Amino acid sequence: MHDDVSPLAGTEVHYLQSAHVGDEFKVFVGRCGPADATALPVLYLTDANGHFGAAVDAIRTMQLSQFLPPMLVVGIGYRRGGLADTEDLRTRDYTPSRDEVFVRVYSERAGLGGAPQFLRFIGDELMPWVADRYPVDPGDATYFGHSLGGLFGTYALLSAPETFARYIIASPSYWWDKGVTFRLEAEYAASHRDLPANVFFGIGDAEDVDGRNRECVNLSEQERAITAEFPIDMVATMHKFVDRLGGRGYPGLIVSEQVFADEFHITVAPLILSHGLRRLFNAPH
Repeated sequence: MHDDVSPLAGTEVHYLQSAHVGDEFKVFVGRCGPADATALPVLYLTDANGHFGAAVDAIRTMQLSQFLPPMLVVGIGYRRGGLADTEDLRTRDYTPSRDEVFVRVYSERAGLGGAPQFLRFIGDELMPWVADRYPVDPGDATYFGHSLGGLFGTYALLSAPETFARYIIASPSYWWDKGVTFRLEAEYAASHRDLPANVFFGIGDAEDVDGRNRECVNLSEQERAITAEFPIDMVATMHKFVDRLGGRGYPGLIVSEQVFADEFHITVAPLILSHGLRRLFNAPH
């Protein structure tokens, strides 16, 4: 199904049913660059209900100085409103396992651990659908995901790294399930000698315990109490993961990271996307 009404020029909205997930996805598509461009690289991004419009506008603006090549942006979202309306579905799809602490705090979100099915949806269903309809280079895909989307991107990197040539991992939720991502990384390292990918990690410097407390100062007492349930330093955890991954000596792996000053978890995503794309596509940064 195609919706011709879009607030962004040159963009489309489609609905795609997934046999792997057993649910429908809202697929946002935006062409960035000349209309006659072919063999387009594709940027796939999660949380499209919140990030698609900003990504398309940012890429088109950077293309004014030819920082980025023509590309197709494919956002994966849901038939909901904004980002806040998708919390249960994104938690279902982006998490690789069940987190008992999370279940205790957010008991209404029963669907957890759907990352394997979501990854198969992307590789087996969405990517062929895109390749059949748009003039893209199927072997030139980049991933962007923030927060739980960063957790999922890391799961994809460690499960089927060939799915994407480039990864932008933004503010990854490595606290999930007592650090399950570190266990997945150790399992991958025990059975592989290479990890062919170009990966950019980004995070805001206020994504530590103090910064998270300051970030929620205007929220309700109940919401502040929930934040207190997770006294985590996401900056230190990301550094730890990047150091471990980079220390493996994989010949095909390129890793870079950046911490953004004066940025919170809720504010940093557009900056990470901009810097990540520029870094991965060798533009000034």
